[in-house]
Amino acid sequence: MNDDEREQLALWVEKQLDGSLAAEEFDQLQQLLMTQPEARELYLDLMHQNAHLQLERVHLSAFGMGSAVSVDESPAPRAGLERRHVWLIGMIALATSLLLMVWWNMPSSKPVRTSPILAQMIDSSDAEWGDCTLPTAIGSDLSSGRLKIERGLATIRFASGAEVTLESPAELEIQTSLRGRLLAGTAVVDVPESAHGFTLSTPTAVAIDHGTAFAVTIDRSSQASSIEVLDGEVEVQHVGSDASRRLTQKQRVIASADGLSESGVHRGEAELAGSEGPVSALAKLQRITTADRRGRDGWIIRGRSDEVPPNSRAELVLIKNPHDGFERFSRKGYFAFDLGSIRGESITTARFVLTLRPSGLGFASKVGDCEFVVYGLTDESADDWSEEQLNWQTAPANVDGAAEVDESRTRELGRFTVGRGRQHGQGWIEGEELVDFLKADTNGVVTLIVARATKENAPGGLVHGFANRSNSVAAPPALLIGTDPP
Repeated sequence: MNDDEREQLALWVEKQLDGSLAAEEFDQLQQLLMTQPEARELYLDLMHQNAHLQLERVHLSAFGMGSAVSVDESPAPRAGLERRHVWLIGMIALATSLLLMVWWNMPSSKPVRTSPILAQMIDSSDAEWGDCTLPTAIGSDLSSGRLKIERGLATIRFASGAEVTLESPAELEIQTSLRGRLLAGTAVVDVPESAHGFTLSTPTAVAIDHGTAFAVTIDRSSQASSIEVLDGEVEVQHVGSDASRRLTQKQRVIASADGLSESGVHRGEAELAGSEGPVSALAKLQRITTADRRGRDGWIIRGRSDEVPPNSRAELVLIKNPHDGFERFSRKGYFAFDLGSIRGESITTARFVLTLRPSGLGFASKVGDCEFVVYGLTDESADDWSEEQLNWQTAPANVDGAAEVDESRTRELGRFTVGRGRQHGQGWIEGEELVDFLKADTNGVVTLIVARATKENAPGGLVHGFANRSNSVAAPPALLIGTDPP
């Protein structure tokens, strides 16, 4: 503001206080206050000064330091003066409150941020997000925090100019405009000259860019990191030791808990470390599903089936552990597999796999990360259960608890976790417990029971759905079994 504008503002304030401000002048004053932050500051100062002067004048009059007051006068004039004092204070307080409300809602050329903007979400494709502490919409400004993508791709541009593309499933922590931490999955990093020195760390390594582009993948089972230079130069430092490597284009290093080791690079197609997870450890695999031969699958609910609204559940197995007081919505899944195709062969490895599908029942926001328990039915006399007759009363080894089964007729084989809000992807178990259970079978059919150990946070939470043998778009429940030849 120049001096003329300040003088004009002071004149308008004076007229506003004595009630002589014209409507046209009021509109001009309002426009000035809305467009110029400096004008608002001056206006508040002038109003504040006037309030102090008015209060001081009241105090002087009240204590006889203004016009003379006789000691013999009745208290009536003093009471009137006190009322004027209260009225004036109220008017000033009201004016100040109104001014503060206007100030608060007026646009400012200097927006206040509580945390610095370190990056921006610039693109995503078929993205499905997990438990994030940052916004995921395209165009969102990002401060420090964590992003977890369960499906699809997402690209984050750091304020330094570095771009990080996450390939699901992956998890990234944004730390500064020049630093991030990859917690899981794969990230492809493009670094312009402005972001020279951009750093991406993992549980086992720190990659510092000295060139243009590199890729990092974390093995889900071992947590080892693969760092490959796509273009330029990258320095890799091992976490926990002094080991370091300087890599150039088409070079790759594996950072395990023990140290750094050289690794060959792909020839046209990247070989992502751990992209298949522990499945890659399974040798010669045979896939047996609930759609094969005597295979079956189904689910049970504790309450009446007519309490469940119609939806696509004809192609799903539904599982739920409800909130206390809503036990009638408890659900468990049953899966039978015919092992006749591997009879006589020695089982060496095994994995039980379920494919997640949206159930259309319940709110995902009312459940957190959910742990599922897989039990094997050891009572082989009950392996001939029927899908049509399967219910809460007839289901083998079932008890009333949503997450419990008859321990005398079952054994726990493993657990898997489904992240909060996740309704696509897979859940699985594997290991010696599953292998031993399959080896112990004598009748050629095994039954697995799945229950959700985690309760919902509030009534009406998500019912988890898994594709059954009739699902038209997703893989049926399966056993992936590795064997030695007979």
